[in-house]
Amino acid sequence: MPQHRTAFPYDYALIESVISEYLPRWRADRYDAVVAIARGGLVPATMIATELSLPLHAVAYARGPRRVSWYTVERPRPPCRVLLVEDIAGRGTTLSDSVDFLRGQGYELRVFTLAHDAESRIRPDFGPAVPDGCRAWFPWERHSITDAFEATFNQPRRPEYEYASWAIDLDGVLLMDLPEERYAMALQDTLAERDLLPLSKTLPALDLAQSTIITGRPEQDRARTRAWLDRHGFMGPLIMRDDSRHSAAQTPLHKAEAILARRHTHFIESDPVQALAIARRARLARIIWWNGGDAVMVHAHAVDALKFV
Repeated sequence: MPQHRTAFPYDYALIESVISEYLPRWRADRYDAVVAIARGGLVPATMIATELSLPLHAVAYARGPRRVSWYTVERPRPPCRVLLVEDIAGRGTTLSDSVDFLRGQGYELRVFTLAHDAESRIRPDFGPAVPDGCRAWFPWERHSITDAFEATFNQPRRPEYEYASWAIDLDGVLLMDLPEERYAMALQDTLAERDLLPLSKTLPALDLAQSTIITGRPEQDRARTRAWLDRHGFMGPLIMRDDSRHSAAQTPLHKAEAILARRHTHFIESDPVQALAIARRARLARIIWWNGGDAVMVHAHAVDALKFV
């Protein structure tokens, strides 16, 4: 199993921002064409080719035989200067073999990737490094971030969407969410009442028995929370809030960090305000507001309010 690393999400806004940093340099370099490595390089290469007003071509890579071939019918005419684009410079041989293939055909070549790290086989000419302990997460490979997918060493035998990793909120999803003021008025009585609450009559239509539970309940409630979950057949991991790291008001941050650290692709949240805050931080995860049986997909991005004045 590869070393576990926290997901570092690249949404389309961040991808565009990264690319924009290099555009002045690339315009000055006067490339003749942009070449993408399909599939991961196609989206950023399309953005770059459009910005530079250059023709876009692509190569394909077969991992088993390590064979590079032209993906597009049209190709640049060597010798010329091309910018090779890939999403990540990884530990594998895709990028290095593609570089060798193009240079062997007489192209003058520079390489751009959206991400690289200390484990990358080659260092690109352009592109940022991801933070230590993180793994880049791209929107066109949403499910490849999970432990189950990474265990395939990038050779899945099933459709990628089947490698999704779900986590769920507890209160308001699996059982009724008691009002906050009840805890403030009579904490111990309310906790005892909560321990006796039945399973919700309306549950998400998923196999929840082994799903990760990410809750805002504090760590000191672990024993009583685990007892309730075990009694109702929920045997998956339980992630609780550590008061030394996150206050009760920081519960959405705690949940978002847990989603990224555990590399979940989907999370079901019962509170709409928390769902928005989580979606803003875990930008590529599918955040679903569970509203008494109705499931609503939530998307959120920070904006400058002055833009709307």
